[in-house]
Amino acid sequence: MRKGKWILPVLLITLTGCSPKLHLAGNTPQLYPIKNLPVDSSMLAFYKPYKAGIDSQMNTVIGLAAVNIERGRPEGLLNNLVADVMYQAGKENHIEFDFAHTNYFSLRNPISAGPIKAFKIYELMPFENYFVTVKLKGADILDLFNYMAAGGGDPISGATFCIKDGKASDIMIQGIPFDISKEYTVLTNDYLANGGDKAVVYTKAIKRIGSTIKVRDALLNYIKQQQAAGKSISPKLDHRIQTIKL
Repeated sequence: MRKGKWILPVLLITLTGCSPKLHLAGNTPQLYPIKNLPVDSSMLAFYKPYKAGIDSQMNTVIGLAAVNIERGRPEGLLNNLVADVMYQAGKENHIEFDFAHTNYFSLRNPISAGPIKAFKIYELMPFENYFVTVKLKGADILDLFNYMAAGGGDPISGATFCIKDGKASDIMIQGIPFDISKEYTVLTNDYLANGGDKAVVYTKAIKRIGSTIKVRDALLNYIKQQQAAGKSISPKLDHRIQTIKL
């Protein structure tokens, strides 16, 4: 044991005594470009067929936009299109809900008038968000509409309301005046259902049901269906959300 105690100090003294003295010559960062690397032909051969297949799919024209489709507040053409597609897809898949709602900032890019290529929808919705239904008490539904009103409006379908002084009023769900004593089910996406975009009201769910339906897939399918039917994409503004100036 006594011998072992002396090993480390001796080594440290020896190493310290033999260590060279280093001086900082400069601290200017430099880039070292890598040029003329040989091409890995086996790697190129491996991924090229996949890239060609994906490029072909992404550049396929899947529909036609009759007008520029952009998001807006309190209401926008893109808002209405996406919310209505969610509503329609939900009903077609026999999902039970009262109205559809998604977040304004999930709509990342507009759809320009003219041919719509598939990759544009992926740019519009780059995230893998799924349909979720959330059942809420009437008081929490009111909080949800106030949340939408405070932000200036969100994409909704199956409901209408007015924004007065940053609060929701004149709320109608399925054409019937909102009843705070009732429970309502909202079709939304999993991001919002988890409380994303500060929508914490969704975390108060009485009941929550997930699905395997992606919001983006619903939109892609709708555009393709319209093209197959010889129809262009032409959403309308219908005053489902109105701002009342006091």
